Amino acid sequence: MTKVERLLANINLFIQKAEENEDAFIDSLPDAPELEEIPGLVGEFEKMTAKLLRQQRKLFLDELKAFIAKDDEETLGAMLNYFQNDLFAADEFAILFGAEAAVFLKNTTESLSKIIMASIDKDVAFNVLSKRTTDWIESWSEELAEIMKLNTHKAIETQLIEAISAGESIAQVELRLKDMPEFDRKRARATARTEVLTASSRANFESFSQSPAVVGKKWKHSGFAKTSPRMAHVAMDGVVVGVDEYFDIDGEEGLYPRDTSFSAQNRINCGCVMGPVVDEKIIGLSQEEKEAIRQEVLEELNS
Repeated sequence: MTKVERLLANINLFIQKAEENEDAFIDSLPDAPELEEIPGLVGEFEKMTAKLLRQQRKLFLDELKAFIAKDDEETLGAMLNYFQNDLFAADEFAILFGAEAAVFLKNTTESLSKIIMASIDKDVAFNVLSKRTTDWIESWSEELAEIMKLNTHKAIETQLIEAISAGESIAQVELRLKDMPEFDRKRARATARTEVLTASSRANFESFSQSPAVVGKKWKHSGFAKTSPRMAHVAMDGVVVGVDEYFDIDGEEGLYPRDTSFSAQNRINCGCVMGPVVDEKIIGLSQEEKEAIRQEVLEELNS
């Protein structure tokens, strides 16, 4: 088993163990130095996300109390209108989360790209991310932040509308907001797990693109232990395409497992990975020849 195959196998182990029990996963990690960063990065991103979600919840709860304190006769309908027209616009979650997510994705993609490229060919070391990938990091960080914010706002609207319909008190509304799953640690953990694995997929794609010897990529299916496999993903197992070609899942195209171009149903909790298809003749070229090929590719990716 090559280092790349061990990396992919251990990332797969990470997915399964993280789903079952985060602590058990960390304790059971095999002796794989290339994966030392992953549990820490997941934990770091989870803590950051949880902190921002707590801040976001505090904003809405504080504003709920302040709004009612202004006038004891204010109605829940007026509160809903205030949230929709004023408070949602003042919510800074997307700005703060987007900035933190960009740092996380960049650090993770860089660190894993170093490992993966060294595993493929020791003569061609990772130096820098391509502009194509840094552009992706910037755009996806902003999009992910906006998606998370809007999902929370929609959930709050739903809770307020249900409370109005049920004729509930302000105290009951406060409990509704406190207990929303959009603010809990499970959401932070699921987000961290999905995004670190997305970053690992992107690191593979970046490494395969920069490695002269890699001529294709193979999809490898692996589902969670506690979930039913998605048959469209099972069908992809063993499919090989060119490095810059797309995988097709039920009419959706993506460059790698958990590609952000896939819909949520094909991204979230996806445990698939991909491996490199290597041309041994290119591996046999001199270091200078391979580096020259890599530089040509980088110029193209950065244009």
